[in-house]
Amino acid sequence: MKTTSILSRPALGLGAAAAALALLLAAAPPAAAKLMADQKCLKCHSEVKAMQDTVAGEFQSRSGKAMSIVVNVGGDKNIVLKYTKATSVANVPNIKALKKPIPVRVSYVTKGSDLVATKIVAKPAIKVPKKQLMGVKELAALVAKGPQAGGFMLVDSRPPIRYNEGHIPGSMMIPFPKMPDMMGKLPKDKNKLLIFYCEGFR
Repeated sequence: MKTTSILSRPALGLGAAAAALALLLAAAPPAAAKLMADQKCLKCHSEVKAMQDTVAGEFQSRSGKAMSIVVNVGGDKNIVLKYTKATSVANVPNIKALKKPIPVRVSYVTKGSDLVATKIVAKPAIKVPKKQLMGVKELAALVAKGPQAGGFMLVDSRPPIRYNEGHIPGSMMIPFPKMPDMMGKLPKDKNKLLIFYCEGFR
């Protein structure tokens, strides 16, 4: 719609022109949100909700020529952010080391029509020693015995919504972000076998 064709009609009085302009402004798209985040991120990282000028989701791609990255924030919604030599990166050696679909949290500033990343925080890689990993068969045998007879405690560290959808029988829900506040639920006996499970890690 061309605003000039509406406002330049001589038949329209000043009041009508102002009304037409008001209608056009009302139909304009809203300003970009300060927080753009995948709901999957918010389920575990509720602190992100309070962050402004932040994009949280899964890294999709990088263009070295355009100096930009693409972050998926759910469904088919992708956010393009520029980066500069001053953009800091955490938990990966550099921007080139980002691979799809590593979850990232990006702080940005708006410059004109561009979102420019000031800091990119990648989900840290977790390495568990092999001796601390348990196979499915071994876990199934323990679960069949039950926590008392098997001498173990099974902790589901996924978000509550995942636990409520289904969990391993006998497991206790202690979501990862809540662990510091729920340490009292862990057994006092330090020799008791603790088994944690989640949706996987990078």
